[in-house]
Amino acid sequence: MIKAREIVRRASGLLPSINAQTYVKTSLFITIILISISVRLNNLTLGYYLGEFDPWWHYRSAEYIMNNGLLAFLEWVDYMSWYPYGRNAAASTPIGLPLAAVALHAFLNAIGVSLSLMDVTVLFPPFISVMAVITMFFFGRELSGDDWVGLLAMLFLAANGSFIDRSHLGFFKHECLGIPLIALSSYLYLKSVRSRNTSRVFAYSILSGIILGYLCITWTAYVYVIGLIALFSTLLAPFADRDTVNRLLIAYALTIGISILIAVQLPRPGSSAVYSIYYIAVIAGFIAVLATSLLKRVEHSLTLPVLIGFAALLLSVMMLLLNTNLFLSLVGKLRAIINPAERFEQPIVESVAEHRMGTWYYLFLDHGLLLVLFTVGVVSSFLGGDIVSKVFVVSAGLSSLYFANMMVRIGLVFSPFLSLMAALGCYSLINYSYPAVLEGIKVGRKVTSTRRTGFWSIVLAAILALYMGFHGINTGIGVYGFSRSDLPSHMEQEGASSLPTSSLPSPYSFPDWIEALMWIRYNTPPGSVILSWWDYGYWITTVGERPTLIDNATINSTQVAVVGRIFMSNDTVAVPLLKRYNISYIVVFNTLPLYWAMGGNVYGDEAKWRWMAAIGYNLKPENGSYDWISDLDYTKGGYADVTLSGKMKNATLFTWHNTQIKYLPSYLNLPRADSVLTRLLVNAYLDATQKIVPKYLGTFPQSPPEEIKLSTTPFYELVFLSPSNGFVSVYKVNYNFSYGEEFMTLGSSERVALRNSSRFYNMPLVSGVQMIVDVRTLRMVEGKAKVDNASRVLSANVSLAIRVNGEVKRLYPASLGKYSLRYWNNSLQVFLNQTLLDETLLPSDLKSIETGLILFAEGVEIGSIEESAFAYVNYEVRIELP
Repeated sequence: MIKAREIVRRASGLLPSINAQTYVKTSLFITIILISISVRLNNLTLGYYLGEFDPWWHYRSAEYIMNNGLLAFLEWVDYMSWYPYGRNAAASTPIGLPLAAVALHAFLNAIGVSLSLMDVTVLFPPFISVMAVITMFFFGRELSGDDWVGLLAMLFLAANGSFIDRSHLGFFKHECLGIPLIALSSYLYLKSVRSRNTSRVFAYSILSGIILGYLCITWTAYVYVIGLIALFSTLLAPFADRDTVNRLLIAYALTIGISILIAVQLPRPGSSAVYSIYYIAVIAGFIAVLATSLLKRVEHSLTLPVLIGFAALLLSVMMLLLNTNLFLSLVGKLRAIINPAERFEQPIVESVAEHRMGTWYYLFLDHGLLLVLFTVGVVSSFLGGDIVSKVFVVSAGLSSLYFANMMVRIGLVFSPFLSLMAALGCYSLINYSYPAVLEGIKVGRKVTSTRRTGFWSIVLAAILALYMGFHGINTGIGVYGFSRSDLPSHMEQEGASSLPTSSLPSPYSFPDWIEALMWIRYNTPPGSVILSWWDYGYWITTVGERPTLIDNATINSTQVAVVGRIFMSNDTVAVPLLKRYNISYIVVFNTLPLYWAMGGNVYGDEAKWRWMAAIGYNLKPENGSYDWISDLDYTKGGYADVTLSGKMKNATLFTWHNTQIKYLPSYLNLPRADSVLTRLLVNAYLDATQKIVPKYLGTFPQSPPEEIKLSTTPFYELVFLSPSNGFVSVYKVNYNFSYGEEFMTLGSSERVALRNSSRFYNMPLVSGVQMIVDVRTLRMVEGKAKVDNASRVLSANVSLAIRVNGEVKRLYPASLGKYSLRYWNNSLQVFLNQTLLDETLLPSDLKSIETGLILFAEGVEIGSIEESAFAYVNYEVRIELP
């Protein structure tokens, strides 16, 4: 028995010992990684799709690289985008993200994991984001020397709402890879500066430069990291010792040099990485570090002359660069950086939600009370710690906070630094409240006196820190039982504004866009050019496989303005533009059919039209707002049709539980009734209500009043309406339109001296349009009547009539053949079988042109008709736009 115990004791001594604290930390490390992945898979219930809009372009780019190679991509001009000019893919797309997906796809398939490229791109964001989360652990430990800070930083970033929004399942966009690269390159640069070993300085600097270089070809936010490195290095150099400055100079030169070298090899960013305003900061930072390094080597008496020399050199370089016009837009861009509000004057920027200026409100929605811990972390780090950590925390924290308010999209850059500083703040808040000494603590050569801190101060600090941390986490992942129904967490909003939700900010499925894209793909001729607002361009091009005029890249503001003008104009302006761009179909997105079920909110083109007007006509804000466009009636200088909108707001769609639901919400105005968008939108909406309301409520809506019905003829024909909710409508553009074959007949009548019958057709007021009246059969037969015992001949005839502004201006005796009316340069030409009959100058206040046939038949008021006179005509009316 004793031997057995001895054997067990000795055997157990051979087993590796497990430290409880290490076990707990390792378990938390793995758990946080799993949490990070799982919360980003929350939208899997909506389907296995790429999210949002831009990921579809990046998928197309990756697919092209996989099928044709990298060199082919560098020369690829995609004529499916920005028709007819096409898009230079390499010059307009940072290649890092699609290249990473192709490389990962090749690697997985090489080791036997068979996944399609679509699978890789959909799964890429939640798994690559783990790299940023893991980097936070080492970042936090580097700055504090404590693993717990690293774990807190991991947790805060894993649950960060802003980061979840940009790294969930399917969000295959620059940011999902950009944030890990930002975190890793910043961490490695900090390591290179803090390292005492020269070989490690070189190693970390080279790695940081390579990763920063890949960031340069992945996401334009690389300019922030380059600026951060320049700022951090410039601020650190005067306060650091001589050895630290020397290491800083090596790290700065290697990191920036390698990254710029990588960046200029590809068209995006290419030479702009050197010729942009941000390169000024690089040069200034290098000169500052170099000058400081030299000043620390010279005698004190030579310091002032050296400083003056460097200042003169810097001034000369700046003047030279400005005179070479390499930085021609320097002043304007510098103003935009210092005062981002200047971008508000550009409607194409303000129309993109993620390009707008950030606000403190949205910053709080993204990060919650972590902002308080962030403040505590920055202050506590500044008051304690080594000089390198102090300068880095202050420069990274404050600069990222500033950039977060410059633009909503750039606000994501704040997430890793917020998580890091908040972790430091949480740790400091608790640590400062802990008993400072249970034994003497050495500070330099002094020994502090022993003191104790009250128990309740520790508890209060811990509760405060944990609550603020919990609040920040809750905004991101919505802890069960604590999330608000009126303000769902970022995880609960995953997948919103994507294909399965039809771009609605909702976690529920609305398959209208999927239905529409499939219809376009399989029911329109290949090469058919599709017109829509820019939001849906990537979907139509990638999923629908049809060319579009504009898309989410918004790289050609002139063409975006053309599309905005088409939607906001009547046929006189719109149709020639449609013809110029060879538009085959128009797609309209309209959420009015279910606005009553979505809290009265609208999200389609009925809400976006003011941006179409602002961009199309280059309108400016008034009193800091663009609301005047959609609030003021077009008769008063605005672009809204208050009359039509008022009629729709007063018309009852249906009654539900004694509540009348109107055709239009009270706050919404539509553009003028004769605009292309309003006609297409209202026509599809009225069609959809007859199908959607019974589907959801089991009751039929009231018939729409005639006064709100708008005609889409002759140019636009509704060929598809999404069956699920009627959100997406597709109209075919008919440049040649026929009203069909018609006939008219009219005979004599007793007690009527002269009968007439007419049928008129509106002629579109489009310059160059032709209206053809093709008279195929024409019969005019005389009759006989007896009046006062005397015979009388009754006549019948047919005339072609032209009405201008409602008044008949011309009558032409009808004959067999083709009458052609041509509207051109404010005049109307009439041809018969290509022979000019007449030309009429039209009035300046032209409102309408109508043409048609009038039949006349004589009768008798007193007497009897022996043989009726009658007229008969068979004809076709067509509209042609050559």
